[in-house]
Amino acid sequence: PERQDATIAEVKGQLEALGANYRLSMVEWVTTDDAEKAGQTIFANNRAKQLPHHFVPGDPRRGGRTFITYLVDQSDGNATGGLVNAQTEGAIDNAMATWNNADCSTIPIVKVADTGVDPDIRDFLTRPAGAWGTFGVPFSADIVHAGWLPRGFFDRLAPGGGGFILGVTFTFIFVSRGLPTDIDGNGMADVAFREIYYNNNFTWGIDVSTRPFDVETVALHESGHGLSQGHFGKIFRTNSNLLLHFAPFAVMNAAISRQAQQLEGTDNAGHCSIWGSWPNN
Repeated sequence: PERQDATIAEVKGQLEALGANYRLSMVEWVTTDDAEKAGQTIFANNRAKQLPHHFVPGDPRRGGRTFITYLVDQSDGNATGGLVNAQTEGAIDNAMATWNNADCSTIPIVKVADTGVDPDIRDFLTRPAGAWGTFGVPFSADIVHAGWLPRGFFDRLAPGGGGFILGVTFTFIFVSRGLPTDIDGNGMADVAFREIYYNNNFTWGIDVSTRPFDVETVALHESGHGLSQGHFGKIFRTNSNLLLHFAPFAVMNAAISRQAQQLEGTDNAGHCSIWGSWPNN
């Protein structure tokens, strides 16, 4: 859609102007189950060979690490619903631990502390078009849970997006001379870092089943994207009762229908297919 293309082009132009060695490549969001919309994956470049993205173990551009780091940014406000940072950060930590404890996980996933310096570069979306402001500092961690932002941020991703997008993950890949790199020759573009944002247009809760939305449930889904997993499962609605069905139900379904704080079989299988042999990819 035109709005998504404009947003991607705006990001691309600014990063090129800065001489950055990374570009926005993919945007993935998950929706509410009553929005009559499903979560989407938007690619900045539609050539098939550039669709897969993954971290490179030992990548010198990421400090040569053979583990994955994450950070929870405390500078972008609290979730609505009366929650404080300690509650939401705890729920995000639980979600990251769930992926780290998957049957085949050998990564490991390591948390790094928030230093107080803005770690993300996507806050500009809350400003008027063309008003960029100051970039944060990328590469603070491989996966940055970058905060709780107002509806306007998500409206710039899709028409009315602030009313149905719960969370979104941005994937940035390394480039050389404007083209995606693949230094390990695995046919996948090399991930530089990922940023995850949550929508403060909704009311959030801790260990809740439906509304308000459960922080850990949405964080578990978005963290799956952060760890290179895509949406999974068929979604359909029964016309007689308007109930939404998932085949199969999974954390990585493209819409959030209920609390899900544990991985389903398909989630675990997807994770293992990506990380089972790490770092010997």
